[in-house]
Amino acid sequence: MAKCPTCSTYVDDINFLEKYLFPFNKQEYKLYHCPNCDLQWWGPLKMVPKFYENETFETYKFFHLGIRKKLAYYQEDFFRTFPIKKGKLLDIGCGDGVFLEYAQKFGFEVYGIDFDKKK
Repeated sequence: MAKCPTCSTYVDDINFLEKYLFPFNKQEYKLYHCPNCDLQWWGPLKMVPKFYENETFETYKFFHLGIRKKLAYYQEDFFRTFPIKKGKLLDIGCGDGVFLEYAQKFGFEVYGIDFDKKK
């Protein structure tokens, strides 16, 4: 069972919207939706300090810089089709803030926090 980080409603592990395997640490993440408060979040919600502290992170940074333009296309498409057109958006684990940039461009009041102290 996954627990909504906002309202503490339990969501069955088989009722996720999407699955993603992060290529750099082989961690599987699931996108959950809370039927009570409508929040969507990726789980597990955990930070992997060793990932940020080793050379894999440097490779990840260069990978991310290289795909930033590709992400721009997908993020613009995402915000064009996203059903909510304005409001507050919090990105936990925002990295370099590229997602927040696009959210702000499309009218959202954005907030972000990242676990990496260098961000």
